[in-house]
Amino acid sequence: MKLFAFYFPQFHQTPENSRWWGEGFTDWNLVKQAVPLEAEHYQPRIPYNGRYYDQADADTVAWQAELAQNHGLSGFNFYHYWFDGKLMLEKPMELFRDNPDHQLEYCITWANETWTRQWVGNPEVLIKQSYSDDRAVWRAHFDYLLTFFQDERYLKREGCPVLCIYRPELHSHLEAYLSAFDQWAQEAGFNGVHFVAISAYQLSQAETAQQNFASVIRFQPRIFFTAQRAESSALMRYVEPILRLLPESMQLYLGRMKAAHQRYHAFSYEALWQHIHQLAEQDAPQAYQSVVVDWDNTARYGKRARFFNGATPEAFGHHLAKLAGAEQRRGKEWLFINAWNEWSEGAYLEPDERFGYRYLDAVKQVRQQLDKDAANVG
Repeated sequence: MKLFAFYFPQFHQTPENSRWWGEGFTDWNLVKQAVPLEAEHYQPRIPYNGRYYDQADADTVAWQAELAQNHGLSGFNFYHYWFDGKLMLEKPMELFRDNPDHQLEYCITWANETWTRQWVGNPEVLIKQSYSDDRAVWRAHFDYLLTFFQDERYLKREGCPVLCIYRPELHSHLEAYLSAFDQWAQEAGFNGVHFVAISAYQLSQAETAQQNFASVIRFQPRIFFTAQRAESSALMRYVEPILRLLPESMQLYLGRMKAAHQRYHAFSYEALWQHIHQLAEQDAPQAYQSVVVDWDNTARYGKRARFFNGATPEAFGHHLAKLAGAEQRRGKEWLFINAWNEWSEGAYLEPDERFGYRYLDAVKQVRQQLDKDAANVG
């Protein structure tokens, strides 16, 4: 079984972020400013030895790749931002691609949402995801991704490069878009594209939105949060899957209304993991699970944050070993970890001042056990 960690590229400066959020802005600004919301609440999160790195530095990406490989990860799943020809936050992914010394595999998730000031409760659009129907724009997107697909380290399934899409239900020309990519991939010498739908929310027509995808990733903790809302409110259980299919502009407006009344909420880390185990036991063969190192988005949302109580490297390691072992026995070849470095959401494997390298050590132990189990079966 291969273990992939989602990789977040917001820790380097861009002209756009400087214009929108202030000169030199990166997510480190948010991480440093976070404050605890209750007793024993672990904020702010501080990188080990105060390493507030710059992802535009090739040495940073090299350090991350080596650290991940040495602790049992198979690779990264890079978030990719593309707005009809406009690239954002592409530097770390390109640095990884361009250094052949990195031995990790990798794949890409197109994070295809509109950017707004929603973090601060403001629906102002910063850069819109408009989903042009211009095939020349689609081709430009494919040609950019092809430079990654052609890398021998890029994750492939049956001769098809793996491409994940975060919110496929938002794409207004989805079927034609995927068909074009599949055709161009075949023309480039592949067997097509292995499309993966990220399942982050309950949808009233999930089968329709995901019918053109070979696989699905259950994205945590969003699936868990949705389940919690459904359990607490019969109305939300019925309404939310429908709302998630509304145009994105309407979803953003409703999000603003919700934010006006939202207060912070602490969840049980143990309850999250019980939900993940139960989902994995019941899930379809083409569905892959994701797990959460920890989650605490106080750095972004302040008093509207959601976080977990009870997250420790020991709890994470115990449950990761249980799930990964079960998934490997079920014949699943991938398991995804949220995340490598989502510091502003408290979801990171990278070492910090509180736990040092203990989360990474937990992954390494799981990797060793998975390899041992696979060898015994073989």
